[in-house]
Amino acid sequence: MGGGANAPQGSWGRQSGGYPQGPNSDGPSGSWPDNRGEHTGRMRGGFQLGPPGRWWNDDAFARSLGLEPGQQHRMDDIFKANKSQLVSLYKGLRHEESQLDRLSRTRVLDETQIDAQIDRVAQARAELEKANAHMLLEIRKQMTPEQTARLDELRPPPPPGAN
Repeated sequence: MGGGANAPQGSWGRQSGGYPQGPNSDGPSGSWPDNRGEHTGRMRGGFQLGPPGRWWNDDAFARSLGLEPGQQHRMDDIFKANKSQLVSLYKGLRHEESQLDRLSRTRVLDETQIDAQIDRVAQARAELEKANAHMLLEIRKQMTPEQTARLDELRPPPPPGAN
């Protein structure tokens, strides 16, 4: 399942990752090569159908999949159409996480409030994951069956115990 001899440098098969991480992030958020080929060293969980970030614009990776310029353009359009929603949901998640952090640092802990805030964090995370998964599925639909098969070959194996 790994990258293999024909996989591009810094390929998906040798790394793991997650969803785009923030308002100004068009690039990866996991331990994947960034736009300069450098690894970010951070990992985020989440539904993943490809490397994080705009992997279809990585020349070597796109070439290894056989992506056509028209496909890349449609993928960019899908990304651009979803970016503001993802940014908004990401900001909402960060807000809920900061509220949980604030509640957990009070002198007298209110377990009822903390439990309710944990639920709000989980809901915000689920909404972000769902929107990201929908976008990734739309992007994947732009590929031929042969291209998706190649993409799946490069997919990293699930972490131990995930099955």
